[in-house]
Amino acid sequence: MKIDAPVIAMMGGQVTVWAGLFYSFPALVLDWQAAFGWSSSQVMGAYTLAIAIYALGAPIYGRLIDRGLAPWTLPGGALVGAALLVVLSFVEGIVAFYLVWAAIGICMGLTLYEACFAILTRARGADARSAITGVALVAGFASSIAYPSVAWLADHGGWPVALRVLALVLVVVTVPLLAFGARRLEAEVDGIEAETADTAPPVRLLTDRRYWAVAAGFAMASLSTGIVLSHLLPLMAAQGVPDAMALTAAACIGPAQVVGRIVMMAAGRSVAAVRMAQVGMAMLALGAVLMGGAAALAALAFGFAVAQGAGYGVVGILRAVVTREVLGQRNYGAIAGAVSLPSLLAFAFAPILGAVIADAAGYGPVIALAMAAPLLGAVCLMLLPRT
Repeated sequence: MKIDAPVIAMMGGQVTVWAGLFYSFPALVLDWQAAFGWSSSQVMGAYTLAIAIYALGAPIYGRLIDRGLAPWTLPGGALVGAALLVVLSFVEGIVAFYLVWAAIGICMGLTLYEACFAILTRARGADARSAITGVALVAGFASSIAYPSVAWLADHGGWPVALRVLALVLVVVTVPLLAFGARRLEAEVDGIEAETADTAPPVRLLTDRRYWAVAAGFAMASLSTGIVLSHLLPLMAAQGVPDAMALTAAACIGPAQVVGRIVMMAAGRSVAAVRMAQVGMAMLALGAVLMGGAAALAALAFGFAVAQGAGYGVVGILRAVVTREVLGQRNYGAIAGAVSLPSLLAFAFAPILGAVIADAAGYGPVIALAMAAPLLGAVCLMLLPRT
């Protein structure tokens, strides 16, 4: 694996921007409910809105990177995101709360994995897989950093102070790292573009069956993950898993993501990205099966956590790699954005879908859906031509 200065900069930039813009919401959601008296659905609606805007703008953000603007859009998104976190610390009404999170959704699209992986792929081409894996390996610790640090800040200074500290970290750490990494990576682009200019025909996505197979496959996996992660503790409670065991099992998901990515790194190019993605989807399905079995044996919750974390860790980063291998290098940013749009929308609306099903029929059908969706995703990837 080639881990050089630009990739290291992206590692640091991604772990801090995920902590600041993405994980700050779930880390503070209970504080906002207590401070304002809003219901869970009122608060979570803002998060769904942010992720939906992030998803809908994905092709646009990708086109900006295709046009060589990554050195501006990545650090610029982090800088604006920092300013919005400061504004959020003064918000008192729900309308303003929603508006700020809608704007943060744009910043997510400019800075998180899709944007980072797009510039890495644009610069490194076929060699981007190892760099993407390395960045995701480090960024996988963002939640482990965000939850305890934000909780400590909120306990000692209140949630507004926590937001302002996160904003400071974005300005002092994230912005310089993303600016440096994106600038250095963009400088590498000319050689890659020269290699692919004559050999990579333009892709017409809407009439390309490969696009639909990749987009649908990863969207199904994202739907499963979104349902499971958003309903994690209620799911385990419904299966009779004791609270202490449930919390311990939930804490295992993050480390399992990292383990899954390490295994993927070890496999290297000996396993095709599409096949590795199918294995990850099978792990997600296995996790759902083990969750169902936890009703009879609570300890299976730990098996669920390992399978879910490993599957999520692998599938979450292979979408970028599979997109390039199947649909090519040319206009990668826009193509990757179009592929990621269904996945991000599925992830955004998965919590609501899971809640509706659970209210109507209990968590049994929710677990069944979480198992069936990634298996369907793996079947979609089977429709791709073998390479």
